[in-house]
Amino acid sequence: MAPGYIALINLAVIALLYLFLWRVIKAVYIDIYERPVPFAEAREAIEHKSRVGAKDASLEVVKSEWVGEGRVYPLTDLTTVGRSTETDIVLRDPLVSHQHSRIIKKLDEWYIMDLGSTNGTFVGKEKVTEPYTLKNGQKIRIGETVFQVRMK
Repeated sequence: MAPGYIALINLAVIALLYLFLWRVIKAVYIDIYERPVPFAEAREAIEHKSRVGAKDASLEVVKSEWVGEGRVYPLTDLTTVGRSTETDIVLRDPLVSHQHSRIIKKLDEWYIMDLGSTNGTFVGKEKVTEPYTLKNGQKIRIGETVFQVRMK
């Protein structure tokens, strides 16, 4: 092969490598620095969700750098937790995935499941790998936020 063709192939491979790296960095940047929700819009969504759904269980924030400690989130029959503004409980913690975990009520029992998050969901010190039955008083860790389960 002529040296000109080899140099052209080398340049094409390098260009594709830089394109790939740029796309990876862009995806990570978008994932970390998602558009913030205006405060009024977020408050309205939270108040609406707290008026709808089951009132027999909630999550209370025990420890968090991202949410006020003592804050209580009422659980509905299907509650999602994550960094996305489309989840029911929004955590701006960089260790939390956009769709991190889901809590569901089925036959008067509450279950939590991890949605394939990068850093995992923990009940106590146990990592959740399949639907896990929740009990009153248990602690759930999602990212750096720790919740306590409250059931009536």
